[in-house]
Amino acid sequence: MFRLCLFDLDNTLVSTDDLEELRLASKKPTEVLLRQITRALEADEDRVIYSRELLEKIRADFPELMLGVFTRAPRRYAETVLEWAYPDFEWDILVSYDDAKRTKPYGDGIDHAMAEFELEYLNEVIVVGDNDVDIRSAYHCGCLVALDKSDWPGRLKTEHWRALERMPDAIITKPELLVDVLNSHERFLPELERLLVEGDKPFDIGYRFDKIGHFIPRDVGGDTTSYPIYACGRSFANYKSLKFRQKWHELTESIGENKEADSFPEAWIVAVRHFIESELEVLSLFKKAKVIITVIPHRPGRKPRLETLLAELDAHFKDDPIKRISVTTAPGLLAYKEGVKSNHGEHLGAKERFENVRDHLFVAQPKTIVADAIYIVIDDVVTTGASLIYAAKYLKDSGANQVKRLAFAKNVSEILPKE
Repeated sequence: MFRLCLFDLDNTLVSTDDLEELRLASKKPTEVLLRQITRALEADEDRVIYSRELLEKIRADFPELMLGVFTRAPRRYAETVLEWAYPDFEWDILVSYDDAKRTKPYGDGIDHAMAEFELEYLNEVIVVGDNDVDIRSAYHCGCLVALDKSDWPGRLKTEHWRALERMPDAIITKPELLVDVLNSHERFLPELERLLVEGDKPFDIGYRFDKIGHFIPRDVGGDTTSYPIYACGRSFANYKSLKFRQKWHELTESIGENKEADSFPEAWIVAVRHFIESELEVLSLFKKAKVIITVIPHRPGRKPRLETLLAELDAHFKDDPIKRISVTTAPGLLAYKEGVKSNHGEHLGAKERFENVRDHLFVAQPKTIVADAIYIVIDDVVTTGASLIYAAKYLKDSGANQVKRLAFAKNVSEILPKE
């Protein structure tokens, strides 16, 4: 149960894109400037995103929940906007630029609010924001975060794309959905994370597989072409900035436990099934779909981990087939040449990772490629996307028409600026 919900102010509670210059100037507030802000707000009354009625409903539905605002804006600016948008509404706390030594993307302001209310458990706190810095600050603190896209523009900015790449705990498209998140945030988690928490029980809002664009670096011959990779969840990397979230994140723990596994948790198998069902359900209404699953291969001399997963998937679909979708596996379809390096073990940078995979990965069984099948290539954790990008490219070069890239987890790495 949540005990504290902290809202971002600008473009989460209230639409304020046109007030940016006034917001920056308010670090040195004057009465004249504050009146300017009020006049600008009054010039467009259709600014409020979270209505007073919705906030009152949240208060009524969750009487133990405290509501606050966490913003990078100066306090006098924030107070002026909140008084205009929600006159006489009593927020339990306002954490502004003036209240934390380090503001977003640091989580110090959330820590400050937790200390004020003597809250100890990070899973009792949720941040609601509209962009990348809100997610990063929540991750840094270690609490949960909901991304609200209600006020997003038609043409997304970098901060929006990056927010999606961070894979927040929940993504909502209208404020009213926050009530559902507060009731049961688990329903909104990426699919493998949901399965690890809830098990394979009936699901009513659709499986969540985040589709994230990855790119080949220009210095390796890349351009603006985006290569989409679907992710079943997140893996928080071993950075100091992520240590508080990492320590209580089920999928990060599950990935660590299965690094040398001889078998995989049932949730991993079910996640693949749900991905196939969600992606191919419509297609299977018109004709029987043929799916062939393969994996990013093991390096020479290493344990064939993901190949073991294929054997388990094969047994699963033979025992419980999907109606109108034929699913088979193709172990050994891809392989690495001798001399390939370990991306992680040898600490390769992005350019080196792409060159390493590009020059060593190949299709080992090109004559088995079936043109009318849909191929799914699976990796456990995606960082740069090099392995999945080249796997799909080489399969298509060998005759595959459709290839989907799937990772059990998207790697969440350093979230703080270099100091």
